[in-house]
Amino acid sequence: MPTPRAFDHRAINDLASAQGGIVAFSQLVSLGMSNSTIGRWTRTGGVWQRLLPGTYLVHRGTPTVDERLHAAQLYAGPHGQLTGAAALHLHGLRNVPVPLEKVQLHLLVPASQQTQATGFVTLERTRYLPEAVCIRGLQVAPLPRAVFDAGRRTPDRQATRAFTLEAVQRRLLTIDDLRREISRGQRQWTAILRDVLAEAKSGVLSVPEAELRKLLQDAHFPEPLWNPRLETYAGEFIAEPDAYFKEFGLALEVDSRRFHFEDGDAYRKTWRRHERYTRHGIVALRLMPTDIHRNPNSIVTAVRDTLTAQRGRSLPEITVVPRTL
Repeated sequence: MPTPRAFDHRAINDLASAQGGIVAFSQLVSLGMSNSTIGRWTRTGGVWQRLLPGTYLVHRGTPTVDERLHAAQLYAGPHGQLTGAAALHLHGLRNVPVPLEKVQLHLLVPASQQTQATGFVTLERTRYLPEAVCIRGLQVAPLPRAVFDAGRRTPDRQATRAFTLEAVQRRLLTIDDLRREISRGQRQWTAILRDVLAEAKSGVLSVPEAELRKLLQDAHFPEPLWNPRLETYAGEFIAEPDAYFKEFGLALEVDSRRFHFEDGDAYRKTWRRHERYTRHGIVALRLMPTDIHRNPNSIVTAVRDTLTAQRGRSLPEITVVPRTL
């Protein structure tokens, strides 16, 4: 009867602890564990479980989100990096269409690597592998690349708008960052992302603003400035309306009921902002985001009637500073 091979329990435990509870077949062999022992420990009824080919979780039970992430990272190899929706979560974006625990994990690997996609992991070979950032002990693609990859694989325009505009609004990246990714990456499936970038370039910072812009364009209104800064000639801040028709002195505000009315502090800020509009001779038209979908004609009519009423009137004596992105 063959003598069982000795292996270093402590070294294996330390390795698993450093890798989020995950170990690889090649690592176990290098630490003295035999093929038969690995098979016995990881088959049904064993003390460990196989998550991906040659990649094991050192306990039974349902893997956590972090354990799945570490398993994917280890399976992809030392140069693999998480991108797409999972990376958006790891970078701290809130408007990601799929919860992290349900994301199909998308990783970039070198073009020469032969590892195959499997299970909950999608691998994409690329000739341009960006310099990864370390988040929670994981190799993660920089945010511009993650947004690019998520945008290519998200067919829903609203969802792509939401996470792209959030990243721009929070100044986590620039539009030029994303344009560079598109120019050096695959243009296939980037039509929606390119449209969203055009919206962001105009200055819109949210999904309701982007929807309002599309509605105004379809109704053939002149293009307003989006999110400009309004100041007195002395440089005193007045407001940053969602949209401003400079030639008419008309500000548009997309008022979310939850943000502007149910939150007491936000309500007070909204009231004071509209008080400043009145004091400086600026007409402000308040719009509900739900009307953009449910009653778009009412918005078109309200904007058209207000612009008509403003024709020929004296413009506010203010400075308008376009938003820079």
